[in-house]
Amino acid sequence: MLREVLVKLSVFDEYPFHQHPTPFNIPGTSDVHFNDGYFCAVIGPDWYVVSGIRLHPNMNVIDGFAGIARGSEQRVLRTSRALRPNAGELAVGPLAIEVVEPMRKVLIRLAKNDGPFHFELVLNALADPFLEAPYQFRKHGALIHDMVRYTQVCSASGTVTCDGETAAVNNWMAIRDHSWGVRSGMGPPTKHGGVARDEDEIDHRRFRIWCQLSVAGHSGFFNTHEDENGKPLDFEGRLDRADGSQLKLVACKHRLRYAQGTRNVTGGEFSLCDVAGNWHDYRIEAAGTPADVQGLGYYGGWHDGGSAGMYRGVGPVVETDRYPSAAHLGKTGLLTVPEHKRLGPTEFPCFVTAADGARGTAHFEHHVFGAYKPYNF
Repeated sequence: MLREVLVKLSVFDEYPFHQHPTPFNIPGTSDVHFNDGYFCAVIGPDWYVVSGIRLHPNMNVIDGFAGIARGSEQRVLRTSRALRPNAGELAVGPLAIEVVEPMRKVLIRLAKNDGPFHFELVLNALADPFLEAPYQFRKHGALIHDMVRYTQVCSASGTVTCDGETAAVNNWMAIRDHSWGVRSGMGPPTKHGGVARDEDEIDHRRFRIWCQLSVAGHSGFFNTHEDENGKPLDFEGRLDRADGSQLKLVACKHRLRYAQGTRNVTGGEFSLCDVAGNWHDYRIEAAGTPADVQGLGYYGGWHDGGSAGMYRGVGPVVETDRYPSAAHLGKTGLLTVPEHKRLGPTEFPCFVTAADGARGTAHFEHHVFGAYKPYNF
């Protein structure tokens, strides 16, 4: 009896790097929340450009986003299509990502569309990627988060156009991350219930900083979470010098400022401790318009109320929005989302100054969840 093979090959199956007995476009888990993709950001003078593409193979979806925050407004585009049969193409609607040189150079392109902006940008690595610690979290025994990410500081070149104004991008600070695994906030909602939860199933994180920086002479990255009392729950980071040497970071201290009546950071200081016990001090100041990721399709940001990873038809489907965004405005976001459900700004472009006076730019992702006593939240 003949057995028909229902799965298809892609060009990636030519290479001997498989980790599971299926073609590359079939993951080793059937979890609908498994996904794999990119997040990229570019920062210039009052320009915050963000873009990404993500594959959700068990939902047969590839989706993506692009956004520009400037002039106290955020403009966003979301797009989605069926992943198969073109599972090997990193393109959806007007958006495409091309890996020009693995771990060194990536091109992101948003073609002209019905929205007010488009761009073509090349991100060149300034340092090796930083592989972050894997993250796992269970809820009533179910593994709802199981993911890994690497992060890389880059410089960008190209052009970006918004509302008829075109800017030449020349060595603007940029970042990219690549993450993959199970992520419960993407894909269709699934409920996990029970009577009680173990202590290690309770998420005590209330404060988050995920920051990349680039100043004359070095770049760096650090990531930390704290509980409501300011106790560090995790920390990781590294400084990369221009001569190629690297310095492991083990701890941080911070003194942040917020727009009055909000949780939106406007500046402050942080200090990073290296493995030898030396502290490296930095000062940050807001460098433009902050952005939120909900408008990019995270956390129920699509017009249908769903998040990334939902099947929305063969496509390509394209949605656009435009709305106010400024630190002093508080919890801004999509006008289609009720205010109490808005995430508010989480991505803060900043100027950064090191202790020796070296100046540059920082991508400062920051969020306070619930009560956080050190800043009286």
